[in-house]
Amino acid sequence: MNNTPLSSKIHIVIYRPHENIWFYPPLKHIIRGIKQPNKYRLLFDSFISSDLEISIAPTLILEPGFKGWIKFIKDRIDIILWCLLNRLDVRRIGFSFSINAVKSADYIFFIHYGTFTHEAKAVAERGFLLAKLFSFTPAKKIVHMTHYLYNVRQGSINLETLNPDICIAENNLKKNSTFFNKHFKKNTACFQTLPYVVAARFERKKPFFERLNKIVTTGSITYKIRDTDFIEYFNSDELQPLRRLLFEQAACYNSEMDCLISDLNASRENNMKDKVSFYLRITKKLSNIIHGYNPQKAYYKKNIVDIYNEYMMFAVPEEICDLPAIGFVEGMACGSAFFGLDDPMYRDLGLIPGIHYVSYDGTVIDLMNKVRYYQSHVDELELIANCGYEFVTQNFKPEVVYGNFIKMLVSRE
Repeated sequence: MNNTPLSSKIHIVIYRPHENIWFYPPLKHIIRGIKQPNKYRLLFDSFISSDLEISIAPTLILEPGFKGWIKFIKDRIDIILWCLLNRLDVRRIGFSFSINAVKSADYIFFIHYGTFTHEAKAVAERGFLLAKLFSFTPAKKIVHMTHYLYNVRQGSINLETLNPDICIAENNLKKNSTFFNKHFKKNTACFQTLPYVVAARFERKKPFFERLNKIVTTGSITYKIRDTDFIEYFNSDELQPLRRLLFEQAACYNSEMDCLISDLNASRENNMKDKVSFYLRITKKLSNIIHGYNPQKAYYKKNIVDIYNEYMMFAVPEEICDLPAIGFVEGMACGSAFFGLDDPMYRDLGLIPGIHYVSYDGTVIDLMNKVRYYQSHVDELELIANCGYEFVTQNFKPEVVYGNFIKMLVSRE
């Protein structure tokens, strides 16, 4: 993938890539036939296709007792099966099954969520043992801060204990997020912005003037946040509050908007009801098959490329904790005009409001006012859509974003 030869001496270990959905589908999803987006799959692929030496590691924490041994062994079997079932080349990917093997690496790559923080407090607390273990390794630590907001207090303690060398996210949180700096003020890691990239399937297929002159809003409404630190800071338990408002008020804006936002809470409630009895589980599953009732599964069945090509404009409201959604680059790559915040999370990437995208103040009223304006000024909207398309297709290609990231890692050695 990379044109510039990289040193084969640089060895990076990716810790437990099989546990969550970030890189490739986890075993439980493969077995159940669940399909969800793997938004860092291209990052994993870029590591593999580079000249870096790549290893993956299962859990290195042995919990006490017989069950601990079973989990320890099972995780090693799972990571091998994960590679095989996802058709990953095990001749290219090594396995680091011991802490000594990891210590010899140049870098260890962690995803913060599921490793050092989680919705479940017990999982976040277990992350402290892992952080303490890896804090003594000479290898440089890289932590991707996606979903950093869950159990943020424990997560910050774990990160302080780990003492990472590099933190990455789609926004430079250390520079641009007051919430991050309130809770991670002792974090001394170098913070790198690593933007989302555009997968090859996202392409412009339909001429602009053949599209619907409306905005389509997409994305999922995440489960209610239970963390008191988050709720006290934002005075809300919603991670994407504008998505909730658009979802609930969609019927008021039929002339301006088609809302395809899905509610994860509804999916969770349906699943909880399914657990009441065997009879209810069977009837609910039959109902889901007949009516497609589960909103989250229905959302992922949609062809999002065709959807973005169907509309002149789109919005994927951001997370309140200063992170964008991956949909903003995907929709722009399909030639639709993006409506987003006038915020450093975009400006730092080179996106200019009014040139590459349409900015609004984060309220439903202002969003709809801007939509109505551009519904009457389609020529202006097309210019913005074209500029946005050119920008993301040139600058957010995997070989550009991840190629530069890998070169940066090599240059630090």
